[in-house]
Amino acid sequence: MASRTRLAATTGVLLPVLLLGGLTACGPETTEPASSGSNGSVESESPEPTETEPSEPTEPTEEPSQEPSAPSDGGDGSVTGALLPAADVPGFNEQFTWKELATDTREPQDLAGTCHKFEMTSIGAEEVAYRTYQPTQGDNSAASELVAAFPDDKTATRAYAVLKSWQADCAGQLKKFDRVSVGDLEPVSTDAGEGTWYLLTYGPAQGNPDEAFFDAQGIAKVGDRIAVVRLSLIGQDYNYPAGEEPMVAAVQAAAGRL
Repeated sequence: MASRTRLAATTGVLLPVLLLGGLTACGPETTEPASSGSNGSVESESPEPTETEPSEPTEPTEEPSQEPSAPSDGGDGSVTGALLPAADVPGFNEQFTWKELATDTREPQDLAGTCHKFEMTSIGAEEVAYRTYQPTQGDNSAASELVAAFPDDKTATRAYAVLKSWQADCAGQLKKFDRVSVGDLEPVSTDAGEGTWYLLTYGPAQGNPDEAFFDAQGIAKVGDRIAVVRLSLIGQDYNYPAGEEPMVAAVQAAAGRL
């Protein structure tokens, strides 16, 4: 990749370049949600979930909440097998790598996407798998992926529209921040199915008035499955050539495993 985001002073590998001027990219862990803008309408047939109060975004931490799980081989047709191995998750620059932190068969309490309003099972998913990743270099950026299986393509198509619609409302979920920007939905070309992504920028980061959270949200849909990917970091800027952002490659990789 050409240029990258400027990393926070705490980001080891990306220090001379940008976690998440003259830096590359890197960023937050469980960053606080930010949004991008473009609604997708939902057909009347889709289930009507009961809305819950969105949880407040939390500062990224470097301490894992649980022991790392053993990497999965994948390729067995299960939703867990469809999750990306750490080696396939794009880094914020050429030296940046991830390792698997934890894998579960249920959605996290604070939901998989920064802009999500309900659990995936509330919009039709029958089965989910969720994985978190952490930088191998000890940086405070973070990544995660959720794979959801739906009863059929029609239900997955409706859910995909719902996920895109949440991007337009995401700014309201980040009201605690002084600066909030929700990027547009950007289409991602995939070998199968369809994909999109958007960038949320919000801040300032706690203790770093010149830095912000760069929180990329990606969605891929192939048949009756959907993958939701998140890559976040803290930094001063987020500079990549159009189409070469880390999330573009992440959505393409996620679609390839669905």
